[in-house]
Amino acid sequence: MKNKQAVQPAVVRKIENHMAAKGIKRAELKEALGWSYERFRKRMECKIPFDVDELWIIASALRTSPLDLMPDDVAETHAHAA
Repeated sequence: MKNKQAVQPAVVRKIENHMAAKGIKRAELKEALGWSYERFRKRMECKIPFDVDELWIIASALRTSPLDLMPDDVAETHAHAA
């Protein structure tokens, strides 16, 4: 499993990949979440990590599973445990 410093950028990449696949811009996601610009920016720039509740909200807005926003090695670990 990735170390803590590697997880946040991987999560941001996953979020951005889902946004790109669905044609959603950052401003649109921020508005859908009802977050301030600063709250959204600090998390997307990896200055503050997402908490579990935030990932659930983002996943819901992107119509995906929170697990799909996790780094690949986390998702693989979960799949093998199931």
